[in-house]
Amino acid sequence: MKLKSFATAAAIAAGITAIAIGLAGPAAADPSAVTTLAGAGSDTTQDVLNAIATNIGPSTGTKLVGSWDATPVHTDITPKSTAACTNITRPNGSGEGVNALRRSLSATSTAAGLTHPVPLGSGCFDFARSSSGPGANQSNTGLLSYVPFALDSVTVAVGPAAGTNVTNINGSFTEAQLQALYSAGTPQVATDGVTYDPNTADGTTGTPIHLLIPQAGSGTRNFFAGVVGINATTPPAWVKDTFIPSAGGSAQSVEEHDGTAVQLDHNAIAPFSVAQWISQARGHNDRRHEAVLQAIGGVNPCTPTASACSSTSTLNESFPSDFLREVYNVIPFSATTSGNLFNVFVSTTAPQRLCSRTTIITDYGFGLLTSAPKGHTCGQVSTDLRGFTTL
Repeated sequence: MKLKSFATAAAIAAGITAIAIGLAGPAAADPSAVTTLAGAGSDTTQDVLNAIATNIGPSTGTKLVGSWDATPVHTDITPKSTAACTNITRPNGSGEGVNALRRSLSATSTAAGLTHPVPLGSGCFDFARSSSGPGANQSNTGLLSYVPFALDSVTVAVGPAAGTNVTNINGSFTEAQLQALYSAGTPQVATDGVTYDPNTADGTTGTPIHLLIPQAGSGTRNFFAGVVGINATTPPAWVKDTFIPSAGGSAQSVEEHDGTAVQLDHNAIAPFSVAQWISQARGHNDRRHEAVLQAIGGVNPCTPTASACSSTSTLNESFPSDFLREVYNVIPFSATTSGNLFNVFVSTTAPQRLCSRTTIITDYGFGLLTSAPKGHTCGQVSTDLRGFTTL
């Protein structure tokens, strides 16, 4: 069953919800001034971190935390008021954010740089946002700690069912079917009884389906690739991180949690953060562009599960487990016992602690880690979440 959005009823309910829980307002975007701590990286968590950053630390003077957006892609930013940190290229996604942090911390870092790279050992960034864990870089003695702070899930999205940009994908899939589509390019029969073929050039009869993933370096790309069984760096030929609009034109990059691709390519399907979709539906940096979230294996990604995802929905924590994930802030392991980074991201008692901002976290669509649904609680420092033995 494909989820469809409500119209007037949802708008009225959204207004009631806003009054009831005191929405934090639109995303704050880039810091307006230099801050004590600076971070960048994941698109998934940029909006909630922006909102939290404005609510912690001193009410006047230099703010404690500055969270720099992932977009506009690769424009220049100045996260610290030093010559080395002036007009460096904005990190876009978890991978680039972590690389920027590694370069900031080490004069001998081997992390890749961008057009105007973070100078080695410059201290331009103090933390990185990441929507995936350390992965292949995990080490119990790693120099970086991935500190969890919220629960998210990832499903797939298609275009709208009505209007100008009607999707041609009218059924949904199971987890096994998504794995077969992405990893093997094998046609699958969806819940609408239609066979969808990701590789129409092979002569198989079926409705074309264009399998998309976000841009390289995206934490969501890495996470979703792991779930569906493909290599995030070198995906199969039938999996693309660019799309061509159904009306024609040149290829465009697929930006994570931006519905432009599925809106303009009527045969496209792409992963989308459920927390981001809910957050955007509530007016926080809305870039859904008519993207509609799909069920997986008949399980809807939002609660209440009998309804379409809307601005009044919450994350369904009973969604298929493989699609649930923790999201993180990455800091030096050496900073996990004291200091500003400890107070913000780890401490259970400091007034600046991020984990106490539960209303903001849930308002931006995320779930809480109070019961450790994926193995960790908010702010937990764990050896299995350490990465990079060299920076």
